[in-house]
This record gives sequence, C-alpha cells and structure tokens, in this order.
Amino acid sequence: MLVGGEGTRLQPLTWRTPKQLVPVLGRPLLEHLLLHLRAHGVTHVTLALTRTPLAAAVHEAFAESGALDLTLDYAYEETPLGSGGAIASIAGGWDEPFLVCNGDIITDLDIAAFAAAHRARGAAISIALHEVDDPSGFGVVVLDAASRITRFVEKPQREEAPSRLVNAGTWLFEPSAIAALDPTRPQHAEDELFPTMAASGGPIYGFAGSRYWRDIGNPDAYLRVNLELVAGALPARLPAGWPPDGVLAADGARIAPDAHVRAPVLLGASVAVDAGARIEGPAIVGDGSRVGAGTLVRRSVLWERVQIGPGARVIDCVLADGVHIGAGAEVDGAVVAHGARIADGARVTPGSRIQPDALEGA
Repeated sequence: MLVGGEGTRLQPLTWRTPKQLVPVLGRPLLEHLLLHLRAHGVTHVTLALTRTPLAAAVHEAFAESGALDLTLDYAYEETPLGSGGAIASIAGGWDEPFLVCNGDIITDLDIAAFAAAHRARGAAISIALHEVDDPSGFGVVVLDAASRITRFVEKPQREEAPSRLVNAGTWLFEPSAIAALDPTRPQHAEDELFPTMAASGGPIYGFAGSRYWRDIGNPDAYLRVNLELVAGALPARLPAGWPPDGVLAADGARIAPDAHVRAPVLLGASVAVDAGARIEGPAIVGDGSRVGAGTLVRRSVLWERVQIGPGARVIDCVLADGVHIGAGAEVDGAVVAHGARIADGARVTPGSRIQPDALEGA
C-alpha cells in the first residue's frame, strides 16, 4: 500500500497528524483501508512509507496489527520514489500477482471480482476505475470493447479529457510488469508505465467495479467522506452496534435531557452535550469533546478533546484535536487545526484554514 505521501493537500490537518491517521468515523483512515482488504481475503500488507517523524507515528499506531488479523510489513524510503519507484524497489523479487493501493482512497471495490477479471483477461496490469463528473484531477482512461486500456492521460484539462473513467487507485500487477520500472529513481507509474503500455497495445485492462469511491485528498473531501459514511454510504464501515435510530453514543457520553441530537450522529467516548445544545447530523464528535450549552453543531467533524463554548455555532467544519471555540463564536465552512482557539464572539468565514495553536478573532 502506497502511504508515503506527506498529506500536503490535507493541511493544516496533517501538520501534526499523518494523513494515514486522520480519523474517519473516529478510527484512523488507514485502519479502514486495511479492514477493507482483510474483508476480501488479503492477509499480508506492505506499507510503503517515506521515513519521517510522522511515519513513525503510523508504525506505532499499528504495532498491534494482529488485532486486525493482518501481517504488516514496513518499507521505508529515505527520499520519495513515487509510485513507480516504490513498487519496483519493494516488489522486485516477488513471484506472485500483487495489489497496489493508494492510501487515501475509501471504496467498496470488490477485490475478488477485480482479481478474477484480471486472470480471465490475461492482464499484466489491471486498474480499478470509477466514473466521475470532473476527471481533470485524475488519470483518465479510454477502453476498447474488451476493456483494454488504449489511452491513459494523467490529469488532463477537463475539456480535453477523453472520458470520465479515472484511475481509482487500486492496481493489480503481474510480477513481470515491474521490469519497466526503475527502483533507483523517482518515477510515477501513472506518468510513465501506464501511458506507455496503453499506447503500445500491452495487456493493461480497466475494471469499473465500485459503487462508492472517494479520494480523501483535501479537507473538503475529508469532510464529505466522513459525513457520507456516518450517513450509511458504506454500512460495513460503521462502528459495531450501529443503532436503527442513527445515533451512537460511546461509553461515558452524556447528553443533557433538553439537548437535541438529530441523526446520523456518532458521539465518541466521554463526550458531553450540554443543556440546550443541538447537534444536527450528519456529524461526528470525537472522544472527550464538549458541546456547550445552547451550541449548534451541524454537518461537522470534531476530533478529540474539542471544546465548544456556550452559544457558539459550528457549521460545515472540521475541528482537529484540542480546538477551542469561544462562547458565541460562529465558525462556518472552516478547517481548524490542532490546538487552535477561536475567541469569544469571533466570526470565522467559509474557506478559512486556521493553523495549529493559532488564536483567531481576538
């Protein structure tokens, strides 16, 4: 699994939390990806990481990977090699077909069906595909009648895209396919190997088999995925014991009798929802957070230990660990990073990105 990215597009959330550990439904993103693989029979995963202090946090978080019924290996790059370099350096001696997965994708791809199609077609490389409205941020493919990829164009202008089918970030390789990749230099399979093989008529095939697919590439996409999942877009990803009424409160959560919580809402352990507060789902409130008296939280994701003062309004926001929203503040469409404070009565406008430990509106 390719998890070496530094999460630049997810900043400011990733200044202190690795992209692989940002919470999705209260659990690390990477845990969701690993559980999806395990559900489809995968038992051994190699994580391709660039050696950084944040990467060490990933290793530590999954030190007890046996709890996931998976064997995890870690392959570290001293400098980023890109997708192609990472694949070549890690899989150079492998003699069986192997999956390559991008580490920022949530999907319901049927991996067993994907592998079966790969074998049936005699493919050297198979690429999972998904249809999107705007393909300009992705690798775009053209298929022939047999689903062979005849063109692969990386991030074309929207008006120049040859189709709306895009590379969905899960690939299946035969060992022979990595011969064209150089393990000693940075390179991207999407820029070199895939277009070259498609143009030369090689056995590279597409498989459009997912109903749900999201790239968690930026804070807006991150918020969207969390809200869709808590609303049931992928039931398998919901926490165990998800109730029919769509409101799950973990151990120690306390909801005042006159507070109003409208589903779907996930409340973490020891969350406090004070008198007269309103949480209007979809919404997620992380462990140890407090939603103050008379507060409104709507369509937002709160990480752990977030404090929202009395009478504040938080709408369409992501609030990272330890954020404090002052009394009567209004925060709309913002991303607020770790430990930042919004002053009492402040107004934070849509699109704002508040850096860690910042004081806004004082």
